[in-house]
Amino acid sequence: MREGEKAGRRVVEDHWYRRIFASSPVAQALSDADGLFVDVNAAYCELVGLSSSELIGRSATVHTHPDDLALHGSVEDLMAAGTAADKSVKVEVRVVRPNGEIRWILLTLVPFAGPCDAEWTLAAVLDITERKEVEDGILLASRTDQLTGALNRRGWSDYAVSVVDDHSVDTVVAVLDLDHFKQFNDNFGHAAGDALLRDFASAARNCIGSDGLLARWGGEEFVITLRNCDRRGALRSLEALAAATMPSGVTFSAGYTLQRPNEGLRNSLDRADALMFQAKRAGRNRMVTDAPR
Repeated sequence: MREGEKAGRRVVEDHWYRRIFASSPVAQALSDADGLFVDVNAAYCELVGLSSSELIGRSATVHTHPDDLALHGSVEDLMAAGTAADKSVKVEVRVVRPNGEIRWILLTLVPFAGPCDAEWTLAAVLDITERKEVEDGILLASRTDQLTGALNRRGWSDYAVSVVDDHSVDTVVAVLDLDHFKQFNDNFGHAAGDALLRDFASAARNCIGSDGLLARWGGEEFVITLRNCDRRGALRSLEALAAATMPSGVTFSAGYTLQRPNEGLRNSLDRADALMFQAKRAGRNRMVTDAPR
């Protein structure tokens, strides 16, 4: 093939590749070595809610969720690792559209040779918002007690421990056990017992406020974790709960303790559990704490 024919074929191929990129239903974006958009297709613009003129020459930070900016900043390192392993890089991030809507996207990033072999990046983008919503729903269900809506044991372990720093000293853990619950079930039936547990959990949530976490530990036993709280504040919350449930005739025994410096939250829970049993042995319908240290 003569040189002129080769050049003509390259022009035709370039033309077709441009059309494929522009009309692809898959959102795609091309960025230069500085991470600035060189080209974006219509599907990408539709996904992020911005026009090509609003994107070209700017970085993806223009639409990246603030909580994902650190991840965006690590893309260069991820690309280097992917290139070394001869693999594409896949990253899940959130974009914020101009109307405030948040969408989850899956970025598949591959190296792209720009002019003079500059190290550009081609991104294929998939909207995974619905998939993330399903995953979040499944995860929430796995961490939540279906009867009361409180956290379950797994939820407490996964969530409460993660939001309370092991070195904090302003967190109280309380273990509560409803008094004579088996007798209540025997007298009134399991449906009434279930309703009692739901009502108790609802009252507990109202009494512990936004800094409190409620978990159903099993049966009639609950765990309350109070952040930014001391013993006096914890006692006020427990007394408020006792007052709220008094009209129904429900009483509970509680043990509560302040998390100690350099102590894991699970150790605090074990101590609160032992204190709860002290309350049971002392006659029930009372709250017991340990001596300050």
